[in-house]
Amino acid sequence: MKQVTIEEFQSIVENQDDLHILDVRPKDLYEAGHVPGAVHLPLSQLEDSLDELDKDTHYYTICHDGVGSKKAATILDENGFDVTNVEKGVPDYQGELEK
Repeated sequence: MKQVTIEEFQSIVENQDDLHILDVRPKDLYEAGHVPGAVHLPLSQLEDSLDELDKDTHYYTICHDGVGSKKAATILDENGFDVTNVEKGVPDYQGELEK
């Protein structure tokens, strides 16, 4: 499974358009602030939502501390998706957050 540090991820967010970021945290944490452009898809609902995702799209998974996003990335990877896990999590992201 591919991984990037939170610092590498922030650079990617700042320098690339059309990213597909899956924030797998609970709804209250997502609504409190998330990486710009991130889509909320809770880890608890991921397996039931795989048919809504595109296998030709590259996804980044992010959570609160890197644990949930790693689980999400493993699930996606095992189901044939192109995915990169973001190490650490949203609290470590130094850029502006959306609410």
